[in-house]
This record gives sequence, structure tokens and C-alpha cells, in this order.
Amino acid sequence: MIQDLTDRDTDAGERIRTAAVLLFARQGYAATSIRDLGKAVNMTNAGIYHHVTSKEALLADLMRVAQRGLIDSTERMLAPYRRPADRLSLLIGSLTAVHARNPMTTRVMDGELRSLTPGSAARDEIIGLRDAYEAHWKGALADGVAEGVFRVADESLTRLALMSMCTGTSEWYRPDGRATLEQVCAEFVAIGLAAVRAPAVEPLATADFSLLPEYPWEPLDDRDDPRPDEARR
Repeated sequence: MIQDLTDRDTDAGERIRTAAVLLFARQGYAATSIRDLGKAVNMTNAGIYHHVTSKEALLADLMRVAQRGLIDSTERMLAPYRRPADRLSLLIGSLTAVHARNPMTTRVMDGELRSLTPGSAARDEIIGLRDAYEAHWKGALADGVAEGVFRVADESLTRLALMSMCTGTSEWYRPDGRATLEQVCAEFVAIGLAAVRAPAVEPLATADFSLLPEYPWEPLDDRDDPRPDEARR
């Protein structure tokens, strides 16, 4: 992870991506200009365009790599498991951890789809990747209901509620807070299984953090964190 965005000995492409995540997360894609990116990494506009074709292409690339990383890590975790409770546990724990560990990347990934041009190939691709990831949640819930181990009135609403709980950690979780990430994930899994009225299952699969995607452009310094200090947990 890059600590100095102006260090010319560091890969320029990664510096630009880190600056983009910082600025898109802080002030939004629409309010960020190529000039802003250049200022952040001490490069001219021409220097930025040497590495990226456009601001929108940069956003699409960040979202594409982030989504693919999430899908790949999720599928590796889920592969050995068939029980719906194990799969739901892994989905909750991994999505929670990814958002807590990569708050700025996930804020951009979750919130800036609207900034991609409607009808563009890039937007359609990102939507397809998002849908491919969510299919794992739909499958786990549907299988649990079909097998009689989950009881939910509306699978779609349940999925949205649980996923929103997990993604919310990008807004408030701080590593120096009173709860460890492992504790947060365990509590969220318990809440999720209670929400689907799952019977007690032992032992239950837990997310392996070593399999989670790594985003090299995620800023390292807490001083660059857009979340307020009072959001610590």
C-alpha cells in the first residue's frame, strides 16, 4: 500500500489509483477532476492521461478489479461447503471484513455505479459482476429455504438487509475501536443466522481473512480516512 502519493520512485499507476480512491471516496467522482488527481500525485494532466484514458475508464477499472477480487475470494471460500448455514456465514463474514479493511475502495465500488455512463459496456460489465456476486447470496438463502433450515418471508428483502449490514462497516469500523474485526464478523454472523431463523449449527464455517482480496491502492494512512473519528467502534 502506498504511503506517499508524490513519491516518483513508486509506480505511477498505483499512485494514481490510490489518489482516485481517496478523492472519489472523500468528495465523490463527479466532484473530482483530472486536475485534482494530478495535484494529489504531483503530476500534470498530460502525465495522468499517459496512464489512464479517461476519468471514467479509471473508475471502471477500479470497480472491475474490486468486484472480481470479491467474487474470486468468495468462490474460493464457498467451494468446500454445501450447507446453507455455512455458506451464509462465510458470505456475511467475508463481506463484512472486506468493507471494514478497505473502506474507501468499497465506498467507491458500492456508491459510484451511477457515475458510469448508462448503456456503456463498462457499466454493463460492472452490473454483471455485481449480479454474479449477489447470486451467491441468493443461492444460499434459496437453498436454506428449500431445505427447511431457513425461514424468511421475503428472500430478496432479507438478502438486502443482511448485505447492507455487512457493507455498513465501511462507514463506521475502525481497527483501533473497541471490537476486533473478528468479533464484529462473529456477531454479524449470529445476527444474520438469527434473522433467517436458522437452527444452531456446530461447528460453523468462518471466513478465512487470508483469502480476502487485497487492493494495493487502498490508502494506508488513517489520516486519509474519510470517516469521522466519532465513528470508531
